[in-house]
Parts: sequence; C-alpha cells; structure tokens
Amino acid sequence: MELVNRLLLEGKIYLFLYLLLWILVIFESSKYFSQYKKTTFLCSSIILWLFIGLRWETGTDWNSYKELFDSLELNWTFLFNIYHFDIGYVLFNALTRLFTNSYTIFLILNSGITIYFLYKLIRKLSPYPNLSLFFFYANFMIAQFMGSNRRMMAMVFVLWAFYYIFYEKKVYSAINIGLAFVFHRSSIINITSYFIPRTLFTIRTTILILLCSLLIGLLQIPAKLVDLIGNTLIAFVNNPIVENMVYYSETNEEHLVYSTGSLFLSTLLAVLKRTIFLVFYIYITRRNNVDKLTQFFYNIYIIGFAGYLFFIGSFFQMLTAFFTFIEVILIGRMYSYVNGSTKLLFICMLFLYGFLQMMNAVGTYPEQYLPYLPFWTDIHRL
Repeated sequence: MELVNRLLLEGKIYLFLYLLLWILVIFESSKYFSQYKKTTFLCSSIILWLFIGLRWETGTDWNSYKELFDSLELNWTFLFNIYHFDIGYVLFNALTRLFTNSYTIFLILNSGITIYFLYKLIRKLSPYPNLSLFFFYANFMIAQFMGSNRRMMAMVFVLWAFYYIFYEKKVYSAINIGLAFVFHRSSIINITSYFIPRTLFTIRTTILILLCSLLIGLLQIPAKLVDLIGNTLIAFVNNPIVENMVYYSETNEEHLVYSTGSLFLSTLLAVLKRTIFLVFYIYITRRNNVDKLTQFFYNIYIIGFAGYLFFIGSFFQMLTAFFTFIEVILIGRMYSYVNGSTKLLFICMLFLYGFLQMMNAVGTYPEQYLPYLPFWTDIHRL
C-alpha cells in the first residue's frame, strides 16, 4: 500500500503512461478504432523512446553507465582495456563521444536505436501492436530498459534473431546473435535457440519441462554446477565470461533484490503470474490451429519459463529475460485468435496483471525510479 501511495504522489507519469497504453489496447480491440492502430502504435513508441532517452538519474545502474561515458578516452588502448563493459557498448559510447559530450544525446541515441528496431519487429509480426507495446511497458521497459543500456540493445537483437532462426536465415540470425553478444556477453545463451523445436510443445511436454525444471531448481543443482564449472575453468582460462560466472556465483545474494523482500514469495508470485498467461496460451492452442511462427515463439517462451524455474534463487535467472522477451510478440499473435467475451475478459485481467508488474518493477528500487527526473530538472537524487 505504501508503494501505491508513493506512485500516486511521485509516479504519476508512470501511471499516466500505463493508462494511456491500456486504453489504446481497448481501442485497438474494437473494429471501429482498429484502423488507427498503426498510428497510435507509432505515437506511443515515440513517447516511450523519449521517456527512456530524456531521463536523468532515473533507473538502475545510472552512475556506472554515466561514469563510463564521461571518463572515456578516445584511444584504442584505453577502449580495449575497459574490463567491466562489453566491447560493443564501449565502442558505441566512443562513437557518440566523437560528436558530443552530452550524455542525454547518448541516451536518446541508445534508446532510439533500441525502440526503432523493436517497433519494426512488433509492427511486422504482431497483429495487435498496441497490446505488444503495453506488455513491453509493464513487463520489460521499466525493469530492463531504464537501467541496463547494454542489455536492452542485446534483448532486441536477440528478438530479431528468433525471427530469422525460424525462417532459417542463418546469416541474419548469426549477425543478430553476434550483435547481442558484443553488447551483453550473457546473451550467448541464446545460441541454444537454434535447437528449439518449431512444432508446438504439447501440453504434456510443456508440463513435463516446467516440472523437471522446478525440481532441479529447488535442488539448486544449476547454481552449484555453474559454480563448479566456473571455478574449474578459472584455473586455466583468463576470460571475462568465466570470471563473471565465478563472481556472480560467489556473490549471488548481494545481486538479488526482491520487491517483496522474500525469495520464496517473489518466486511464488512470479510463477503464478506466468502460469496465468500459460493457461491462456494453452487454451488458445487447444481451440485453434495456431500458425507455425506462433508455435515456435510459444516454445521459446516455455524455455524461458523453464529457465526461470531452473535457476531459482540464482543471479543467472536474469538470463531467461532474453527468452521471455519473446512474449512481447507472442501475446499479440495469441490474442488474434480470440473473440468477443474472451477478449474483454483478457483485457480486464491484463490491466491488473500489468499494474502488478509495473509495481514490481518500480518497487524493487523505488528510490531510483521515483520521481521520474527529466534531464532539464534541477532536482538531484542523493
């Protein structure tokens, strides 16, 4: 309740955007207003781009990213010896610094490129682009795109890679996987997506995958295995990926922050929220002959859900965001198969779900999100 009150006092802009995007989902679902959905989607995408790009001291990891930009020296020796940031992101900073010392311009470019490629893919693949954008805002934008400048670019490149993998465009998929990797090394996990089946997982297979992943996760086998592999390799390999494996395994608890304050409660709520949508997706696939691309995207989502269970209580659980990001597209495609009262029920459920997700995103680090500060403000966070 305290967080709700704080949102009403200091986070009105977040609530305004939430309501605006949700109302556009309602309009988009109506046959009378659906003809304007591409226009409203474009306008909303521009608003979200500026919302991310014009922020100041708002979002996680602000200091470390700004310090990198401000302290960057434009020589190759310096650039290739920056250890804690991926080379693609470092070079992107350096390229921007050739033209400007303004961190705001950098953020506008950073978010602009990301939102542009996301906009292009949603428009291409989602029959309900405003629904996809609403889901993106509530589920991913605040938590992932207003913090990690590197990860947000990598996530969008991975999303395009999934599309190219389905159509077996190997060069394009490899390029996008490569781009994702140079911006965020952890995205290398998405190489496994080449082996995800194209044919829809059956209900039995879906349940089996999730239950096995839950059991393995509860036994903490993956966390112990990553720790063992990392500590074994570190003796022979001097590599940032290996060192990160060891570092995050040994300092796991320091990097896990839950909005509820409890690992068990946060995990339980996360599983329940995902299960609600899983039931919706299964309902649709049982009643409709779902197209092949949607089947593949559903399978990717299940792998992401399974990965979340697999890495329970581990920092490496964050890797699953690369897979579950597919839901931004998946939800629009699944929604196109329902009609009438089912759509109305889903929109009502989506309102509550999205609000809880937004609360969770802001509530994890409220002091870094509330209030939202634009670059022209005179207010500074302590």
